[in-house]
Amino acid sequence: MANNHTQTPKDASFQEEERLEDALDYLNELHVQLQRLRSAIPRMFHPMAVKSSTPQNTFAAFSDAVQDTGKEIRQFKDTMLSSESEKVFNMANESRRANPMGIKPWRARDDPEWTTRKRRKLDNGLKQS
Repeated sequence: MANNHTQTPKDASFQEEERLEDALDYLNELHVQLQRLRSAIPRMFHPMAVKSSTPQNTFAAFSDAVQDTGKEIRQFKDTMLSSESEKVFNMANESRRANPMGIKPWRARDDPEWTTRKRRKLDNGLKQS
């Protein structure tokens, strides 16, 4: 019996859906990182608002917070400039060019669990995304 390597439309549709879900998961993670950066300045200055035993302790806590925030910013920048981000944004641009009027705006209030990673069923079992 010979192996048939042709793809059925159903297989292609499933692969396209899986690719889109992976891209959405990636964008969701990127969005969560960005949301976390919104609190960067208050988190950096929090040690200044807390009563500390010495000015040296306050400065050390402040310095640690600034370094941690710097790491978060670099990580976000690296993620935004990664090849995976470029691939996902190019996919979105192609879709927008192909169907400019068919893109429905997304709002966080429409999906209250947008920060929760969801499990999805795949071909041969479960994969946590």
